[in-house]
Amino acid sequence: MEPVFLDFEASSLAPKSWPIEVGIAWVDNGQVAAEAKLIRPDPSWSMDDWHTESEAVHGIPRMALNAAEPADGVALWLRDKLDGKLVVSDAPEFDQRWLDRLIKTACEQHEIRIDDFDRVVWWAFSEMDGQIAPGRLHEVYGHLTSEKTIHRAGDDAAKLARAWLTGCRESKE
Repeated sequence: MEPVFLDFEASSLAPKSWPIEVGIAWVDNGQVAAEAKLIRPDPSWSMDDWHTESEAVHGIPRMALNAAEPADGVALWLRDKLDGKLVVSDAPEFDQRWLDRLIKTACEQHEIRIDDFDRVVWWAFSEMDGQIAPGRLHEVYGHLTSEKTIHRAGDDAAKLARAWLTGCRESKE
């Protein structure tokens, strides 16, 4: 199963923070495809969890979210995109919390669970006998560290997908 890479930008890193942007990326015919959406805050989310420090990192002003798609609409779109897929993130603890908070605006439950990028890469690029294939892992992580993190959800999800694609290309040689 080919993974879908997920990234969120959020109001803060606090426990009650909420997602402000979601990005997904995947490999399609040897190319990386990506989509992203800004998220208008749900009325149930506390504005006390907006931190200017986080805004300085991702560069998305709070006022820009007023024109974004409502959270429940983004939740339904994202649920449809991710349902039944292997969803992968480099920060699954945070991203699962924000995914759950977002999806809850549209429906009570969902089955989407986020897997850890490192675990999935380890599994995908190991040899059949469980031994690591260092060349492939080196390619994936070398590519990952060579790209700057933009702190925009679509770009950061695409960065993970490009690193994955590098490992896939290496493994076919």
